[in-house]
Amino acid sequence: MQPLPELQRSLQLLQSGHVHLWLLDVRQFNNVLAEQTLLLMSSDERERAQKFIRGKEEYIASRWLLRKVLGQYLQQAPASLVFSRGEKGKPYIANNSIRFNLSHSDHWAVLALAQDMELGVDIEQIRNSRDLLGIAENYYHPDEFAQLRQRQGDEELRFFYQLWTLKEALLKAMGVGISAGLENLNFNLQDGISVSLSPGLRAQSTTDKWQFHQWQLPDTSYCALAAASADLPQTCWFDSLQALA
Repeated sequence: MQPLPELQRSLQLLQSGHVHLWLLDVRQFNNVLAEQTLLLMSSDERERAQKFIRGKEEYIASRWLLRKVLGQYLQQAPASLVFSRGEKGKPYIANNSIRFNLSHSDHWAVLALAQDMELGVDIEQIRNSRDLLGIAENYYHPDEFAQLRQRQGDEELRFFYQLWTLKEALLKAMGVGISAGLENLNFNLQDGISVSLSPGLRAQSTTDKWQFHQWQLPDTSYCALAAASADLPQTCWFDSLQALA
């Protein structure tokens, strides 16, 4: 399978120290694409899709994003891709240097890719109906909770989701998942983005060199990227439907 001509130069740019992020607006994902995606999915993926009571469309769109994009980078038919899983469930392609991570929330899905760089990405739709202080008191590091209490209104809302997406992205990059405990990461956003890990979580990390990017999307969503790298990786965004549909 050859890359689409208009993508060839972009795919060549996925070099060491670079991260590509492919964004999908699920609202623009039509029924024709959904039907095509069912043919690309594995039997396990199709079976899982049928079990969704809510979120079926988002799940199918996310599988389209994952298989179509990886198919281009790996020069393989999207339906032929076989995913393996790490000890904690993080998916990967065996015997390949490309690392990837997928996240979706509400009508957004995002896929991050890099060469030989463990990474995690998280996207979250902001919801102001949640008990932010109550959640933070139970699940955030005490230092983060103290900082959140100093903020009010929109500032409190933004800070809560900035921390949440960074925590999720890093735990996904480490391959341990949210069960490792959000309180075991203490983020500092005063001068750039830095993090301190608890001793137990640090012991599970393959590196102490983590770099972070964070963006606010055109609507009320935050997206964060965590990458195992000594230097801040360069990032490049792509519109999935424009490039691949």
